Amino acid sequence: MRELALQVCAGLGIPAEKVQVEQSEAEGALQVTLRLPFESLQRLDGREHRVAKAVRLVLSTAAAAQGKRFELVAQAND
Repeated sequence: MRELALQVCAGLGIPAEKVQVEQSEAEGALQVTLRLPFESLQRLDGREHRVAKAVRLVLSTAAAAQGKRFELVAQAND
């Protein structure tokens, strides 16, 4: 899932070296946390959150194929 999150960020033009991906699992739910620079976070969020919704859809579909629930958390680096 980490690699897929990095590929999605690369597709949005966010360099992989600026993205930190943390993955944790609890009670059958997979949580992926993306830490990005603020400018990249705005790009991920998109207009009316459409980009973020699409990213969540792609990643949650991949998690569902593994039989897991999914949660995406995006945070800005300080």
